[in-house]
Amino acid sequence: MGFFCKRKMDTKYINEILSKDIQSLGCSIWGVELSGKYNNQTLRVYIDKQKGVSIDDCERVSKHIIKVLDTQIDFSNKYLLEVSSPGLDRKFFFDHQYQAYINSNIKITFWNNSRKKVSVKGIISKITESGLLLSSEKEKLEVPFSSIIKANLIM
Repeated sequence: MGFFCKRKMDTKYINEILSKDIQSLGCSIWGVELSGKYNNQTLRVYIDKQKGVSIDDCERVSKHIIKVLDTQIDFSNKYLLEVSSPGLDRKFFFDHQYQAYINSNIKITFWNNSRKKVSVKGIISKITESGLLLSSEKEKLEVPFSSIIKANLIM
């Protein structure tokens, strides 16, 4: 039972235990989110695939996830599962995901140097080891990965 013990599920661990299996189904995990209150939680798993995600892919992956997590706990009776593609306005979950979207528009919310929450729309101009360089209408700024709260692609 490990990662489920009287605390909410660990999305990082779920990503780790499901990644290889989902790859064997022809997809990859784009991200994992858990939302809702303790007794009414939804697990969202975003999957991606080179040629696009189909409804059949979502159904196949969903059935597999339920089978795997039901062996850990009585998952299907305690949680709601949603499996989908990340969509056109995909949310970024991992630092390495930005690389494929250089010269793309994003909306990013982050903590600035004054520890104020800032939201900016701009174009990813470069990725560094520690963050990304963003060109907005007003300025060019460097946003460390560690300060990013949320980032979404803008289509």
